[in-house]
Amino acid sequence: MLTAKEVGELLQLSSRMVKDQAAAGVLPHHRFGKHYRFTRGDVAEIVRLGAAPVKPPRRRVSVEDLARDFRAA
Repeated sequence: MLTAKEVGELLQLSSRMVKDQAAAGVLPHHRFGKHYRFTRGDVAEIVRLGAAPVKPPRRRVSVEDLARDFRAA
């Protein structure tokens, strides 16, 4: 069994991303209490399906836009 950190290293993702995607049901996994574990078969399935998530691009917001939205609320 592999940890989220180990799977993250294999898939070049953060362990947090792996845990979040497993919790969302995107990645096959096994759960023991609050611990996520992955078999080598789970990892093979993730790779086979191409289910390894891609990080969405961060949205940049200017301070002026943020201040304008804050004042409008």
